[in-house]
Amino acid sequence: MGHLDCSTPCSLCPKVHIQNAALAGGVAAGTAGEMMLTPYGSMIVGFLAGIISVLGFKFLTPILEEKLKVQDTCGVHNLHGMPGILGAIVGMVTAAVATTDVYGKGMADVFPDVASGEIGASYQGVRQAISLAVTLGIALLGGLIVGFILKIPVFGAPSDAICYEDSIYWEWKLLLSNQKRGGRGLLVFM
Repeated sequence: MGHLDCSTPCSLCPKVHIQNAALAGGVAAGTAGEMMLTPYGSMIVGFLAGIISVLGFKFLTPILEEKLKVQDTCGVHNLHGMPGILGAIVGMVTAAVATTDVYGKGMADVFPDVASGEIGASYQGVRQAISLAVTLGIALLGGLIVGFILKIPVFGAPSDAICYEDSIYWEWKLLLSNQKRGGRGLLVFM
């Protein structure tokens, strides 16, 4: 497993971690975007999402690759998945404690059933939790189905050892016409 080393200027928090942390904060705060987070609450959520994202990239990704053979080449899990779950949890909490004192007339726009008195705010939080569980279930089931389909030999998937090797997907041809005149030739991919 890797570790965060910020003891020398060369290793001081790589730019990619800073970029991903900023984006993760936006994902988490955006998930609970219409809730009343307040600026202070948004800063806390963004900070936590950034920490979760960076630690996920540093520690969780190697475990997923080694143990489960999952390649997250674009960092979707750490940049959108975990911060999105954090944002959904924040949405549950803010929905469960929503009051007309905080939302005013906007309560009817954000939580119409709570504003009308049909349900209580705590039940709205339960609805949010159920929505998160259903979403995760659909994502897991869909991912498993697609994963099994892609593992079918007819698709010719490369082995995990060479999954990052691009040359198996391209045909490289060296045009030698230029070499005959003392040139280097031209590398073209088809």
